[in-house]
Amino acid sequence: MAGAEYPRQVRLLNSAQFKAVFDDSRFRASTRELLVLARPNGLEHARLGIVVGKKNCRRATWRNRVKRQVRESYRHNQPALAGLDIIVLARRGIADLDNGTITQHLTKLWNRLNRTFRDSEAASCAAPASP
Repeated sequence: MAGAEYPRQVRLLNSAQFKAVFDDSRFRASTRELLVLARPNGLEHARLGIVVGKKNCRRATWRNRVKRQVRESYRHNQPALAGLDIIVLARRGIADLDNGTITQHLTKLWNRLNRTFRDSEAASCAAPASP
């Protein structure tokens, strides 16, 4: 499938990039099992970081499954999320969900995040300039 890669330029790679999103997350969307934080990045593409802690998802195979689902969902929704640095945090109970449910939650979160970001962009463009 063309355009469904996950190269370095679409990932948050170091702690400074993660810290910037954690410290200045302007957009949030969540379900009981997932939290998505985002901030504008000034780029033409989105960048993704995934946090699945041992406390919330004990077995490595479970953590890897969750990360695979997040990456796959992100690949399919990447064009709609352009211009954002995004972190997906897994919460307690994520390991109990099946793959389809995780994908449904993520699709809902991507749509909510995109709508919030586009609305704020439109509001900032429509705001009158102060003298």
